[in-house]
Amino acid sequence: MEETKNIAMKIFHAYEDSYLDKEKRKLFETLFDTYLSRVDHSGTMEVYDAVIALAQQYPNDFDDMLRRMKESALFPET
Repeated sequence: MEETKNIAMKIFHAYEDSYLDKEKRKLFETLFDTYLSRVDHSGTMEVYDAVIALAQQYPNDFDDMLRRMKESALFPET
């Protein structure tokens, strides 16, 4: 669970850091619409909380979202 929390925080920070970059923001939002909408039907959850919920409820989708973020250079590889 601790690793999931760290990943969720990295995703949140990467999204916030890239918010002014319209291309990256669009990529993030497309992935969020695809994956996080499964756990956040109303779109009102914070990204951090939605990522954790996705990891808990749909681990395969979480892994796929993370893979796609890495392929798009949206997730830091540190």
